Amino acid sequence: MDSPAARLERVLIGITIPVAFLTGLALAEGRIELIGCEGSACHSTSEIALVLPAIVLLCLIGLGIMRFTANREYGEGTLDRWFSREPEPVMRERLEEERFESGDEGLSSRWAELEKKKLEEQYGEEE
Repeated sequence: MDSPAARLERVLIGITIPVAFLTGLALAEGRIELIGCEGSACHSTSEIALVLPAIVLLCLIGLGIMRFTANREYGEGTLDRWFSREPEPVMRERLEEERFESGDEGLSSRWAELEKKKLEEQYGEEE
């Protein structure tokens, strides 16, 4: 099974190609004018259509960042906090270790605080 970062790359490529095609169609039809647009000559263009090139740019930037950081160690990449590049077995093992280490930490103190709060509420109601 692929890592979440590999899946994200496929999704970004799947979004970029059709949106770039739609951007090309919008440019060909005159819905988007990037150069030579002055005054009232541009009133026929759609400002909403400018979202298409923005989406393409964002996807290309994301793909570039992911490709640039692909050979780095895990945790050193820019997007590693959100999209893990680890293989799934390694990620499962790391998460199990973290869960095991943090499982009992602070549980007794939180339980004591909860009991203290409950007793204070009960004592406050009796008065």
